[in-house]
Amino acid sequence: MTEQEFSLKAKAMATAYLDTTAQSGLSPDDVSNLAGASLGEVLAQQLGIFGAVERLRMLADVMEKQVLDDAMKGVD
Repeated sequence: MTEQEFSLKAKAMATAYLDTTAQSGLSPDDVSNLAGASLGEVLAQQLGIFGAVERLRMLADVMEKQVLDDAMKGVD
């Protein structure tokens, strides 16, 4: 899968989830908690519990790097 295909699929899945929860009356915090729990469940079923934990750590590192890179772009 190319990076563009990956991005499109991820955005499509996120949009479907957000469309579903938008009609549920859940708070943004509940929507976020449910998304995290769902992600953990999918990862655990696919990778096992230890693999899921490692994948979540990797995702957190990638997201942190993106945030820091974006923050540094604003600093001259």
